[in-house]
Amino acid sequence: MALNASARKSKKSAQPDPDAAVSLQRHIESLGLKSVDEYAAWCVRHGFSQSSNKTLFQRELEGRTARRIIADSRLSQSKREHRSFLSTLRDIFGDVLNEQQVTTPALKLICQSCKSLSSQGLVRQAFFNLLTHVGDTTDLTQTQSAIPQYGRQEGNTYLGGLLALAHHTAEWIRQPSDWHPTSHNIGRQFQSLARHLFARWPVPAFMDSVWFQGTSREAQQKQRWFVHLGRGENIRTAPLPIPYSKRMSHHFMQAPGDFTVEDTLRWGQIQALGGNARLVKAILGTRLRTEYEHDDFWTTVFQFLIGNPMLDLAQVEPIIDYLQYQKFTPQEILVAPGKLERRPPPRPNLTMKGRTVDALLRNVDTWHRKLATTSQPKAEWSAAGFRGLSFVEGTSEGNNLKIWTISELLSSAALFAEGRKLRRCVGSYARSCEQGICSIWTLELETLEGRSKVLTLEIRNALKLLVQARGKCNRLPTEKERSILHRWAEQAGLQVANWA
Repeated sequence: MALNASARKSKKSAQPDPDAAVSLQRHIESLGLKSVDEYAAWCVRHGFSQSSNKTLFQRELEGRTARRIIADSRLSQSKREHRSFLSTLRDIFGDVLNEQQVTTPALKLICQSCKSLSSQGLVRQAFFNLLTHVGDTTDLTQTQSAIPQYGRQEGNTYLGGLLALAHHTAEWIRQPSDWHPTSHNIGRQFQSLARHLFARWPVPAFMDSVWFQGTSREAQQKQRWFVHLGRGENIRTAPLPIPYSKRMSHHFMQAPGDFTVEDTLRWGQIQALGGNARLVKAILGTRLRTEYEHDDFWTTVFQFLIGNPMLDLAQVEPIIDYLQYQKFTPQEILVAPGKLERRPPPRPNLTMKGRTVDALLRNVDTWHRKLATTSQPKAEWSAAGFRGLSFVEGTSEGNNLKIWTISELLSSAALFAEGRKLRRCVGSYARSCEQGICSIWTLELETLEGRSKVLTLEIRNALKLLVQARGKCNRLPTEKERSILHRWAEQAGLQVANWA
């Protein structure tokens, strides 16, 4: 019996330890290796024992060595990239280097773009020609945001702008090799290059924004507006989303240079109707900045606003939200617990004929109060992923303590509560929040006297752009509140629209 027990013990001890095998495999993978044989060869190259049975301390030493080797390799690669940008480009376009083998964000983006252009040989060659010509003499291969109003959307970098230019290589009237920068300003460099490639006639500065919207079909259509103007054609003969008159096209060409092309479409339209720059800015802070459906109706709204110049422009956004809701927004009504009924918009035949400002504002206020009290479908949604803010000023000892906080509203109940406090119609944003189109945030201030709501904020999630900030009764933020918003935007990775 004793011999049998001894034999069983010896046989058991000879079996491999599955935990040890798993631990070894994890260690090999942490070194960036794939097999035991590859690990043994690596150990020989770097002066370590080939044994697979090592202490935690020995494995830690090997891990440090592997991390140092990787860091040294990346540093060496980065130096090579900076020493010879042209050589690195040739390797990328020759499929010698890929995204994992380069270090800088610009080169990684170039690798991604090359891969996406694998079936578009002419565009790929044009992109290469642009990069090789501007890479060593300009800053145009940077990945910084180009147009603040577009936030961090794809394509909104100077490198993305070069890619967009390449997509229109068939419309180039001159070659990149004949262009030379005359300014150290990156914006002016791009402006000059775009006109060199496409323009025989002057093109307004705001048209540069079309090149920073990516390369989708919609973006390329807007980019052809630039080409259209560069040929000396009138903007009203381009395929615009709204019909344009001669008078509108005249005002379009006179728009401020820091506008985007979307801003300018509304600028030309409203100025031609008799509106002023302040009204344009108010409308650009609404959904109508980029929504062009039902233009016939909205033109009558613009005429109404222009015909009532004493209207507080802070009321423009709630008026437009009210009209959109009444005339165009289908309703989902809670008719029983858990049962929704879809109905047409409340007033699909609504017109502006015969309306007065006082009556319209009463209707807006009544609608807002009804939204806050009517039984609405309860909804909750996931956070948009942006950081909130907690900012402390002063001290309790000095009797001047202030705590500013910004937090996201994540339910329809929270939106309606916000609306009741600040007398705003943010409850109507619930569906857009559910769909992830936008997120609504609240800026609150806590002092020794208590806590109060200050501003309601709207972020367009995909753009990472703060598009709206309004206080009670839609008042604009104060300078102090704006400084808090910009502090938050910087920390959260957001851009702030110039009309917010």
